[in-house]
Amino acid sequence: MNFSQIAAKFMVHHSTQDYCLCSHDHFIFKYFYKTGNLVKLCQLQPINNSLLARFKDWLARSFIARSLTNNLGIGHVIQLPSGTILALYGKIYRFDGSSKYAKITFNYASKGIASPLKSGVAVHPTSGNAYFGEYVNDSRTVVRIYKIYNDGRNMECCHQFINAEIKHIHGIFWDKYRKRLWISTGDKDTESNLYYTDDEFNTVVKYAGGNQTWRMVSMAITPHKLYWGMDAGKDAPADACNKIMSLDIQSKDLKPLANIGNPAYHMIRTVSGHIYMGTTYEPGMQQETEHAAALWFSKTGESWEKLKTFPYKASHRKGCTKYAYLFFPTGVSPDDMIMLTPINTVQQEFSMIKYSLN
Repeated sequence: MNFSQIAAKFMVHHSTQDYCLCSHDHFIFKYFYKTGNLVKLCQLQPINNSLLARFKDWLARSFIARSLTNNLGIGHVIQLPSGTILALYGKIYRFDGSSKYAKITFNYASKGIASPLKSGVAVHPTSGNAYFGEYVNDSRTVVRIYKIYNDGRNMECCHQFINAEIKHIHGIFWDKYRKRLWISTGDKDTESNLYYTDDEFNTVVKYAGGNQTWRMVSMAITPHKLYWGMDAGKDAPADACNKIMSLDIQSKDLKPLANIGNPAYHMIRTVSGHIYMGTTYEPGMQQETEHAAALWFSKTGESWEKLKTFPYKASHRKGCTKYAYLFFPTGVSPDDMIMLTPINTVQQEFSMIKYSLN
């Protein structure tokens, strides 16, 4: 196994079998797997077009300013079927190649709309709509799901969970085998549920839930099963021990496959269906767990091995997770590599790294 650093202060976002969309500060890049070339695509549009706003943005984007900051930058970068790239960072930014800027189409933060959790945005390949749910940690009684449509130009609420049914939405995930969108929620037992929609949120069905087993941040979707790692964090009951789970979708047969100790966050499948998963160290866990994030791997989903650990070291970065965390891209990974960005780790912290199987 071979880990190599591609670029410092880069965040991975979305992968295809040919390239990975990534970001540095307010800039979006494309990293090509075959050539190793890292190409700048665009930067986020300044807040407004005034001379002062453009000057402040120029200063903030300068090499010196970027070398001094430790900010993670853009929250989410996704790609629509049309090829249009969207960035979510308090606003919707849209890049179609016609300008050097990803231009603002909707300021959702100004309307009190919360951003999604990392990797929690799904794109419907037929309609081209993107969907995300609010990830909030305050005491809201209503949590909403939003649709981004018209090739990223518009956004509206398409579903809401009311009466404090859930705390927040962990993610929305496209299932190409059943042509549906899965929705995972948390965090308490009654809030940890799995829902789905087969008609882009005209109707939403609760599939199952009700305990920490169903508390998941991400999932790997196969023709007959779902796989996920439990996300029972430091707020979970002491007897909620994290495991990798397997679910037969038709029979609803749910079984544990491996003990992982720490909560699992992100997963990604390769072109051939292999699965990578990252676990996260949360200081203050009620069980004694490894003080490290870890990269796990499975060829089929049924048998798992831990490939590498990333020991915890707090970065004391403002406005960011305090956990040892492995950020994965959404999409699909090539069979021979995976891109990731570790955060709050001893080695390769806040760097885009490539893990090669060869």
